[in-house]
Amino acid sequence: MNLSAWLERIQALHPTEIELGLHRVREVSARLGLSRPAPIVITVAGTNGKGSTVAMLASVLSAAGYRVGTYTSPHILRYNERVSIAQEAVSDEALCAGFAKIDAARGDISITYFEYSTLVGLLLLEEARLDVAILEIGLGGRLDAVNMVDPDLSIITSIGLDHQDWLGDTRELIAIEKAGILRAGVPAICGDLDPPQSLRDEAARIGAAMVYQGQDYGFQEGADSWDWWHKDAAGQQLRHGALPMPGLDLLNAATVVEALQHLPVQVSLAQLEEGLRHPKIEGRYQELKDARNGLTLRVDVAHNPHAANLLAQKLHRARARGEIQGKIRVVLAMMNDKDHAGFYAALESVVDIWYIAAFSEPRCLNAEQLHEILRHNGATTSGPFTSIAAAYAGVCADASADDLILATGSFVTVADTLSLVAQERTR
Repeated sequence: MNLSAWLERIQALHPTEIELGLHRVREVSARLGLSRPAPIVITVAGTNGKGSTVAMLASVLSAAGYRVGTYTSPHILRYNERVSIAQEAVSDEALCAGFAKIDAARGDISITYFEYSTLVGLLLLEEARLDVAILEIGLGGRLDAVNMVDPDLSIITSIGLDHQDWLGDTRELIAIEKAGILRAGVPAICGDLDPPQSLRDEAARIGAAMVYQGQDYGFQEGADSWDWWHKDAAGQQLRHGALPMPGLDLLNAATVVEALQHLPVQVSLAQLEEGLRHPKIEGRYQELKDARNGLTLRVDVAHNPHAANLLAQKLHRARARGEIQGKIRVVLAMMNDKDHAGFYAALESVVDIWYIAAFSEPRCLNAEQLHEILRHNGATTSGPFTSIAAAYAGVCADASADDLILATGSFVTVADTLSLVAQERTR
């Protein structure tokens, strides 16, 4: 079977897409003979910022000469993005061979699409003879399939409200699920500037060696550079000053620099700066140019109020710096289980007009419903449109060269937009 056929097969094999728990995946892992994907393993959980943290950490360690592999989810354009070896996505052939091994090993054990994904990721990373493996937790922490691997360092980037049906409807409850990736005596980092008390309590109960951003380490932003600081238990400070601005968020960049203090690696200042400037990741406040009409476009996979707040901060800063002179026009399509009103509220102060659309996924919220929610909350809207392509054509027709077009609300919204722009480039 080719990769497309394998993906259709693993999607259909299990009655539900998500079934949290580790017993099935642990049994299949044992049958495959999996041990550890690398001598150094880092797990990264959080509501937002996981992908950015993984990308920057992989970029820095690669710049320092280490052979790094990553497992992330979901993908944007190609499934292969989920498993990366030495900064390159794995091939279709490698994935198909891995799926065949898993299928043979599982016997009569029914595993989910995500469990197949995790197992093939761990299998390919282990076969790649890495120095470091960085594993992103897909959902929660405690019962996520990735959590069967014991890490040498755990990172929790942020804690916000998302996937409440699975993880709980308060930050306190969600923090307990995230804390499931912690291990007794193992270094851990919390990148959330306001962590719930339940996270601190769980870290203490487990006995994890947790440090917190804003308390044990942090950053100070300047006009065109930033400083990173770390304070040890004795109160001694380590500082890196006048660092060039990273390619992604400062909040997560500071956590990446902190992570290096807890790993048995050697990274020079030049390698650190190089890695932070040029992480390989799509869909995180990514800038594109539409050559057909000279318009500026950004795409961002934000899909909950916490991520929308961070996105709003970037837009406000860009406008204050004069990088955005005209209107901000947003192409928006979202899954039906998200906080649509909360997402709008986080961005409404900076967005001028919303182009409401839908994408062809069963979980996508109907464009008419999303349009009504935003209109009810006071938004200036255009649409509803039947597709991302229709909304994008509409926004391009309305926009001037000074405007910023932003596509956001879901990984699928970003994927569809990137595909549209790529198609135009090849015409």
